[in-house]
Amino acid sequence: MSDEQNRSANPNAGTAVTDIDWQDFRDHLPTADKEGRRKWIFPRKPEGRFHNRRAVLSWFLLVFMVAAPFIHINGRPLLMFNILERKATIFGMLFWPQDLFIFAVAMITVFVMVALFTAVYGRVWCGWLCPQTIFMEMVFRKVEYWIDGNAPRQRKLAAAPWTRDKIIRRVAKHVIFFLIAFALGNVLLSYFIGSEAWIQLVTDDPRNHVKGLVIMVLFSLIIYGIYARFREQVCTFICPYGRFQSVLLDENSIVVAYDHKRGENRARVKKGQAREERIEAGIGDCVACNQCVEVCPTGIDIRNGTQLECVNCTACIDACDSIMDKVNFPRGLIRYASMNGIEKGQPLQFPPRIIGYTIILVL
Repeated sequence: MSDEQNRSANPNAGTAVTDIDWQDFRDHLPTADKEGRRKWIFPRKPEGRFHNRRAVLSWFLLVFMVAAPFIHINGRPLLMFNILERKATIFGMLFWPQDLFIFAVAMITVFVMVALFTAVYGRVWCGWLCPQTIFMEMVFRKVEYWIDGNAPRQRKLAAAPWTRDKIIRRVAKHVIFFLIAFALGNVLLSYFIGSEAWIQLVTDDPRNHVKGLVIMVLFSLIIYGIYARFREQVCTFICPYGRFQSVLLDENSIVVAYDHKRGENRARVKKGQAREERIEAGIGDCVACNQCVEVCPTGIDIRNGTQLECVNCTACIDACDSIMDKVNFPRGLIRYASMNGIEKGQPLQFPPRIIGYTIILVL
């Protein structure tokens, strides 16, 4: 959907959630105000079929990540990258520096695969497989919902004065955040020194390796800072993939998209109003509830079109589908779709560059 179409459809869209003119949404980050100060995001707790599927996949990946160094095949760990001894073990197979060419081919394969899947399915990696998203949304954010409550309660708590209750909640949350970060740092350490050495290290007297403990604490503080402070800004400012995907997407790429042809013009549902009456009056299916914005972990309005900050987490799909169910409208106002699929109703197509990526990947 072009900027001109968006503006003509709803010139005031997005004004409820930001003090920046809607027309300039591509020139400003939702996490910063006009003076460049940080604007904290308080996303609502996501619920729905896509969130449940992501949760199952995320917990499988989390369990695999923790267990991989401790699983042995033929006496070797499933995964280990011993940099000091210059050897790596992948799925029980031992690799030495002279096998570096294999890693070079593997890296090329990975880059081509990323390009191919991004061109076809958008940022599916970011929403479903990226460690940053998995830890942020499925671990740290869950702790925050448990201690601080859902988004409205979090906003109220953030604006409240420093009372005893607020201090207890803040201390408890950040202590748990640091403990999770420290545990994550230890899991990563086991990938580099092996499970046996890690077990021996953590069961030994800490006074015998004070320097190593200090380094681990500092590393844990970095992880803590990422998930307690930087959060979605890692995806926006630091990760190059968000910008890299901009040159890979086209009108045939499958992304999380808002069906503007069906949704515009937006208007709230009147009591007893049928969908057919809205259509006759030139009103679309979007009921202007802003739930897709409220639930977004990066603070964007998906109705403005594809944006760099969108990580394809599908939270907006679940939120919109729940509203569509309540008003008895068909689901899919926000869904996985391509621009051509929305504009022209075309099925998924594979242009020459997709075919080229596939041939290179096979080779």
